[in-house]
Amino acid sequence: MNVPIIISGGGIIGNYIALRLEKNNIDSIIIEKSESSSPPQNGIRTVTLNENSIQLLKDVGITPKFSKVELINVFDGEGSGKIKFAATDINAETLSYVIYFDELHAQTLNLCRKRTYFKNQINTIQNFNSESDSEVILQDDTLIKTSVIAGCDGRNSNVAKISSLSSQSEDYFQTAITFIVETDGSQKTTAHQVFSDRGIFALMPAPDYKGKANSFTVVWSVSNSDLEGKEISEYVSNNITFFESKLCMQLRPISDILNFKLTNHHFENYINGSVVLIGDAAHSIHPLAGQGINLGFADADVFCEEIINAYKKGISINEKSVLKRYEIRRKAMNLLMLRSMDFFIDLFGSKNLYVRLIRNFGLSAVNKSKFMKTFFIRQASGVDKP
Repeated sequence: MNVPIIISGGGIIGNYIALRLEKNNIDSIIIEKSESSSPPQNGIRTVTLNENSIQLLKDVGITPKFSKVELINVFDGEGSGKIKFAATDINAETLSYVIYFDELHAQTLNLCRKRTYFKNQINTIQNFNSESDSEVILQDDTLIKTSVIAGCDGRNSNVAKISSLSSQSEDYFQTAITFIVETDGSQKTTAHQVFSDRGIFALMPAPDYKGKANSFTVVWSVSNSDLEGKEISEYVSNNITFFESKLCMQLRPISDILNFKLTNHHFENYINGSVVLIGDAAHSIHPLAGQGINLGFADADVFCEEIINAYKKGISINEKSVLKRYEIRRKAMNLLMLRSMDFFIDLFGSKNLYVRLIRNFGLSAVNKSKFMKTFFIRQASGVDKP
C-alpha cells in the first residue's frame, strides 16, 4: 500500500489534519491504538479554543457546541491586584470558546473512521532519513509506503521514540483538578482566574451539563505537597469556600472530580527525515492559560499549509525544506509560550513577600495598559499567526 501521509494518533489534532488534507485532495491514513468505538463521553473534561482554532474546525465541517467567553477576570488571591481581559479590547465579540473534549473528539473521529486503522500502531519506520519513501510496518505486520509520518500521538509519542528524537521535560510538582460546578453568581460569558496559596483556580463557562444551564468548569492546579495525605475530594470541599469568597458566588460541584499530574515537555527538534511531531507529541505546557490545544491547532495549521503548498507546486512533500519550514515557524512560538507559562508559575507560586508585592502591583499595572492587554489577548487568540 502507498499513501502520501501516515498520521500516528487518532486524536483531535490528528483527525483535523486528515480532514484538512482530504479537503485539498491529499490522501492520508490514521493509525490509532485504541478501539474503534467512540470515546467515552463523561462531559467533565473541557478544552478552551481560541477564534483561530474554532475557524479551522469550521473550515473542515466541524461545529461543536460551546460556551463563549467574552470577559476574563484575573485576581491575585493574596492581594488586590487584578486584570480584566475583554473581547472588546481587540474589537472582537469573543475571547474564547469552552467545549467538552469528548464531544469534540467524537465529532472528529466519526468523520475519519473510514481512513483509520484502529487497534493498531506503528512498530518500525524504515528509510525515514532517505529521500525516497519511508516504509512503515504496523503492529499487525501491514507494510505501507509513505512520504511523511505525522506524529500526533501525544506526549509519549511512539513515533518520536522510533525516530530517536529527544525531548526535555520538567515536573511542576502540581496536580490539576477538574470538575463541573453550578453557580448563580456569574455571568455566563465571564471567566475567572485566581492565583493563590491554595493553587491556581480557573472558572470557565461551560455548555450545559446534564441540563444545568449555569454550568461552569473548574480547572484547579494545586501543589502536590498540599495534597499529601488527603483525598482530592476532601481538599476540594475544604478549600473551595476560599474561592467562593474571593469571587462572591457559590460553587456547587455537580460532577465527578478528575485529576492528573502536571509536567511539561518540549522536543529539541520536531523533524527527523520524514517524521514530523505535531501538537502534544512535540510539546506540552501548564494548563494555566488553556493554550495547549490551541498550540496544537496552530501546529496542524502550519503543517497543513506547508504540505498543501508543496503539493500544489509539484514539490515532494518530504522535501527537507518543506518540513523544516513547519519546524521553524512553530518551534520558537511554542517554546516562548512554554517559558511564559513557567514564568507565571514561578511568579505566582512564590511566597516571598517582596515578590508578592511586585506581582500585585504588576497585575494592576498591566490592567491599566491597553497596549499590554491587547498584546496578551492577540497572542492567546491566535490572531498573530507566524
